[in-house]
Amino acid sequence: MKKGAVLTAVIALTVVIFAGCQKKDVVIDVAALADDLKNSVPFVDTLDQPSDAAFKQIYQIDDVDIAEKKVYVSSGATAEEIAVFESVSEDAAERIHEAVNTRIADNLESFEDYNPEEQKKLSDPVIVVTGKYVILCVSDDNDAAKQCIDKYTK
Repeated sequence: MKKGAVLTAVIALTVVIFAGCQKKDVVIDVAALADDLKNSVPFVDTLDQPSDAAFKQIYQIDDVDIAEKKVYVSSGATAEEIAVFESVSEDAAERIHEAVNTRIADNLESFEDYNPEEQKKLSDPVIVVTGKYVILCVSDDNDAAKQCIDKYTK
């Protein structure tokens, strides 16, 4: 009988300890983060929000996977870009992450001949996936982008 009570107490304590160690679900203000990246990370080009039609061409993402988004793209002269997505689920976040990786791969190919200097940015973009969020920042200053994103994800 005593062993059962001790075992139950140990299990209960273990559950409490692990529950305390679990990472909290991150909640991000998508628009605020995208705007903060735009304003705090140095960009060479002017970034603007694409139309819905242009967004659908840029990112092959099913609308049902997106809860919220804010995207800024360059004029096309550079590869600079900001994309912050909140997905409807972690599975949807994986699909969005794949679409972001596809976007980077497509741009690597496009800029290879057009503007080879952009290859450096595209070879090392800042991509963060946390919970239901996918964040992309393509710039010359990854440290500034990471610092900005950390304010929202930590």
